[in-house]
Amino acid sequence: MPSSLHGRRRALPSDRSRRRAGAARTARRAVRPVAPSPRPVWLPGASAFAAVVMLAAGIPAAHAGLIAAGTVPAAEPAAVEAAPAITAQEQAVITYQRTDVGTRPAERPETPAPAATGSTAGTPSAVPSAAATAPPTVVPVDTTLGAPLASMSISSPFGFRTSPITGASGELHTGLDLVASCQTAVFTAGSGTVVEAGWSQNGGGNRIVVDHGNGMKSTYNHLSSIEVSVGSVVAKGQRLGGAGTTGNSTGCHLHFEIVRDGVTVDPQGWLRP
Repeated sequence: MPSSLHGRRRALPSDRSRRRAGAARTARRAVRPVAPSPRPVWLPGASAFAAVVMLAAGIPAAHAGLIAAGTVPAAEPAAVEAAPAITAQEQAVITYQRTDVGTRPAERPETPAPAATGSTAGTPSAVPSAAATAPPTVVPVDTTLGAPLASMSISSPFGFRTSPITGASGELHTGLDLVASCQTAVFTAGSGTVVEAGWSQNGGGNRIVVDHGNGMKSTYNHLSSIEVSVGSVVAKGQRLGGAGTTGNSTGCHLHFEIVRDGVTVDPQGWLRP
């Protein structure tokens, strides 16, 4: 139809044009990049172990990111027992034996209750018994020993001398040698108990020992006779026997001793008229 009657008409594409357009679309599809499909990669030895470590480290980070984004709910924290910082193989433990030590406060001394005065009310204080308050009985030492002979004359004093028996010097004479003829009366120097009366094996001959108490004794040696027995209680000045020359003696006399706590002492310090 003439174009003047109906206006301008759009020309229809020809078969050639359609073929060209289809070829262009096919070419564009051909040049579009295609993502390659993943392929497994095999890592030998240490490389595989490192990859596993990196993958394990990445999982908690990814999980934390999901929790922060609100995609995965946070789990309740589990109680985990803390591992020791140093193992038993890394640290040697040394133990020592220790003794238990206890302490306690010192005991406080008891304070005596004040004595009741006047008519003050209260519990009466205890009155100590007579036995508790009585002082202990003390036997006084007889310091006033008397002379064992009626007439006193010293022929050999107490101390070192030359022995009249052996002639050796430096002998300790343990008593007083008093001049007395045989059978001269010998008296006790003080009251006491006879603890020895008989023959002495140490050179004293006939010997009497009187115990005066408190560690003090008197001895009478070389006697010609003994007139008391062991256990007899004698008074001061009582006759014991007669002077003589028995035992280690060079003549009639009285060897008189004072023994104080087992040791012989000078009798002149104890004799009183």
